[in-house]
Amino acid sequence: MKPETMSVRKLPRKVHFGMGMSEKTRLLLNWLFHRQSHTCVACGTLAGHFSEFTGLCTRCSTQIPWVYNIRCVHCGRPTPCPDCVRPDRLVRYYVCNRSATSYTPMIREWIGQFKYRGNEKFGPLLGDIMNQAYQAMRHEFADHKCTRFKRSLWDVDIVTCVPVSEKRLTERGFNQAQILAEEIAKQNKLPFLSLLIRPQDTGKQSFKSKNERMNTMSNAFSVHPNMVNLVKSFILKAGSHRNVASKHSVTILLVDDIYTTGSTLQACARVLNEKALEQGVQLAIFCLTLARS
Repeated sequence: MKPETMSVRKLPRKVHFGMGMSEKTRLLLNWLFHRQSHTCVACGTLAGHFSEFTGLCTRCSTQIPWVYNIRCVHCGRPTPCPDCVRPDRLVRYYVCNRSATSYTPMIREWIGQFKYRGNEKFGPLLGDIMNQAYQAMRHEFADHKCTRFKRSLWDVDIVTCVPVSEKRLTERGFNQAQILAEEIAKQNKLPFLSLLIRPQDTGKQSFKSKNERMNTMSNAFSVHPNMVNLVKSFILKAGSHRNVASKHSVTILLVDDIYTTGSTLQACARVLNEKALEQGVQLAIFCLTLARS
């Protein structure tokens, strides 16, 4: 079975400053903005033009390597995918993954600045990029031509994220995936719930082979002790607004920063599904990652 090709995604185009303004108004706004402008977090130059992305100049915003064309409907890869047709991938605990960008050297640097160097200025920027990708997912799955998936991302109920271990949390002081997930939840007025924990530190996955990553991640996660109560509480609160068919079905958006082999998302989705089914709750898990390597 060959991965299917999806249509072009609806993602940002170039931003043109001053369109529709008179010349005098444009010059005045440019002068005012230069007086109060900030330094672009990416290139370090004075950001003299507005950009829709927080802290990013227009020039850098046009260089974001968006994933427009999806070649594999399962993992969201923009190139032919040999992984999703492997026999060991026939059982998938999440519906699909979509990634905002390709993992280019520029995006690797941005993630590194935020994740490892603690440069907080990149947080809002990456959050804005993730929100654009979420809107693209909504557009893709709301399309009447999209018949592969039964539920639409218009119906996401809960946003959650891939957790980090206590060791990593102590080192960094934050979970980068949680910040991205919370930004999506905030901008779309969705509830964010921490549903997963990572009891042990599995080390940096970037130094491991594909097989090592898959073996390491197979039992790396467990559900939050209060996970079932949190989900059931959500169902009860939303009960009056849900139809009969969806009373015991919840759609979850699972967020992470980088998609490499999919083993992390697979492991997280498996423990969530298994625990939910024990309580008679069916989950539809969609995944969204910042970058696709």
